Amino acid sequence: MAVRVGKQLFGLSRLKELVKMSLNKKMLQLPLHKKLGFAFAISKMKFTKVGDKLYTNTFTPFYPSLAYDRYLDGVIKTSNGIATPIITNFAVTAKCPCNCWHCSFSDRTKKDQLTLKNLKQAISEVQDMGTSIIGITGGEPLLRSDLEEIIASIDERSMPIMFTTGYNLTKERVTKLIEAGLKMVIISVDHYDAEKHDKGRGKEGMHATALKAIKLFQEQNLYTAVSFVPNKAIVSDKEELYKILDFFKDLGLNDMRLTSPILSGQLTAKLDEKLTEENVKTVQEVQEFCSKTKDYPGAFVYDYFESDKMYGCGAGFHYIFIDSSGNVCPCDFAMLGMGNIREKSITEIWGEVSKHFKAPGCKCYANVISKSIEEKNAELMPLSTADSLDIIKKHPPFDKEKLPEFYKRMKFPIEEINR
Repeated sequence: MAVRVGKQLFGLSRLKELVKMSLNKKMLQLPLHKKLGFAFAISKMKFTKVGDKLYTNTFTPFYPSLAYDRYLDGVIKTSNGIATPIITNFAVTAKCPCNCWHCSFSDRTKKDQLTLKNLKQAISEVQDMGTSIIGITGGEPLLRSDLEEIIASIDERSMPIMFTTGYNLTKERVTKLIEAGLKMVIISVDHYDAEKHDKGRGKEGMHATALKAIKLFQEQNLYTAVSFVPNKAIVSDKEELYKILDFFKDLGLNDMRLTSPILSGQLTAKLDEKLTEENVKTVQEVQEFCSKTKDYPGAFVYDYFESDKMYGCGAGFHYIFIDSSGNVCPCDFAMLGMGNIREKSITEIWGEVSKHFKAPGCKCYANVISKSIEEKNAELMPLSTADSLDIIKKHPPFDKEKLPEFYKRMKFPIEEINR
């Protein structure tokens, strides 16, 4: 059994940290309903202490930090009806050694067009706009030789995280990435069985690659998570699903992102891959189980957090994605092109996005629009801005009469938004 980085907190030790967080200057200034809204959200998270840093999940900066204070600012703004890119993901390359069954990047161009200069400028812009978490993804980001420079350009206002398969990773590169400022890594693992994992990733040896990467990051005391995309067959077999969770526990992982198959990229036209209502209940149970049970990784289950039971879908509202060609999209999975950072500033593009994504949705927007995306029959994604606006008009990103639970509790001004 691997040695987990840091220590999970329960009972009095958790309460002690919760009190510290509640005494944060920004928290103290909030009205009671917003304090209670934050308390509701935090109750769904597992606390892990790594040195003097407190981690709650892969979507929140560690506490205390400037990035965490800015995260609070961003959540307060969005709860007041002000769209803010709290989280920004950059695909720094489209190149990847894998061909994953669920890949959302499969129908985009494989020609990388963003230079280091482009990325540094874009990172500076989103930080100025309020981003507190910057995700470095791809493709496989480790294929960029200047990856460390990209990460180093992210100052303390945002927490840098990286998504990777672990491809060609070495101990020396892990050291360089951490020295550059990397604060969290999320490694793709879909099964305890190497053959099944590799088949899903479309390349032999990727299971061993991922496990090696996990060990290398853990050895350097970095908060380490996995990205887990179970197919419908796995979710339908609870014994198998929990066997995989046991495997993650034995790996000593800190956290897990459980992403259900999303109808995007490879899966745009594959409606049968979408989880059933019963499947969704199962993965939501996983959220509760992992969050409350000792030694299992914390969990961010999309079908829970992005449902009306929690935050809902923040695509284009508190989240933004920039692909390796510079296209700005509401999220990694919603194939709508809202502009390109090689032609306009992100600030200008975000201003246009915010005219349409005025509130959080109650369902995954990529799933909502997948059929309309397919009907456009575009050769490459994302769609043109004109086609994207056509789909937004056809499928409004939020419900004018319904809010996700968190935003209800935060008293989001939906009436003002609807005027």
